[in-house]
Amino acid sequence: MQARLIAYPPEDAALIRLIGPGDVIDVGRDPVSGLVLDHSSVSRAHARLHGAADHFRLLDLDSKNGSFVDGFRCRDIRLPASCWLRFGDVYCELVPVSEAELASAETGLQQRRLQATAHTARIQGLTRLDDLLEATLRAVLELAQCERGFVLLAASDGTTADWTVRSCLSLEPAALAGREFSGSVGAVQQAIRQHRPVIANDVSRVGWLARRDSVVMAGISALACLPLIDGDRILGALYVDRLSHGPALSTLDVELLKAFTENAAVWISARRASEVLDARAKSLPDWGRIVAAHPLAAFGDA
Repeated sequence: MQARLIAYPPEDAALIRLIGPGDVIDVGRDPVSGLVLDHSSVSRAHARLHGAADHFRLLDLDSKNGSFVDGFRCRDIRLPASCWLRFGDVYCELVPVSEAELASAETGLQQRRLQATAHTARIQGLTRLDDLLEATLRAVLELAQCERGFVLLAASDGTTADWTVRSCLSLEPAALAGREFSGSVGAVQQAIRQHRPVIANDVSRVGWLARRDSVVMAGISALACLPLIDGDRILGALYVDRLSHGPALSTLDVELLKAFTENAAVWISARRASEVLDARAKSLPDWGRIVAAHPLAAFGDA
């Protein structure tokens, strides 16, 4: 018997581990743990999972905040075939998995890698900034298997006060100012401030989001926000979410998304520079008009 253990750390990508007969996985904050949960509610050595031929067993290692199985605190227990675990405040899902399901998941990941390569090639050929931003957003929506999103772009001088929503899909830009999107705005602000992705696979379990009425109002089930960074400069952020249930965004998915958006940020920066130069050129005097204004001007022979 083998199973997939999916951990959902708050504000981060899902961690996925496989466990089978004879396997032992230590869970805790210790970096050498088989499943590292870097959260303050988790003990350094929190729990241990054992795999047997036909079942799994959980042993709590005298953790401070306890180990829970389907809501009940346990110390040493034979686990149901499928169940929810909680270590401190971090939820994990244990589900049986077949070889066919594992092969399908690997195929899906490979397909998204190919899609990312194809999207990268496509955006490199776009010369208009708005086209590039929309293509980047569509690519991330597809790769993250989300439904809607927007691109936030900083002013050309980098001032945050003048950032604007330059591309929006399945969302009305005006709606972003509504109360139901305050949680999403908070996620974007956090990604920009920390210069790192903010991921929530199930926002009802993410403390600072779950407490927001806006999240309940919007019915958001998962969200991702990735900063757009070129070198030391932050160009903006890319936000996507979904209302329906979908597969967890794992660390492998986020690595793929980060690689794509880092590449996109380079092209966005280049197109932004071209846009600024074009705008400046339009404001400069046109030599043809200057000559036309002086029809009798001459130098040298009269």
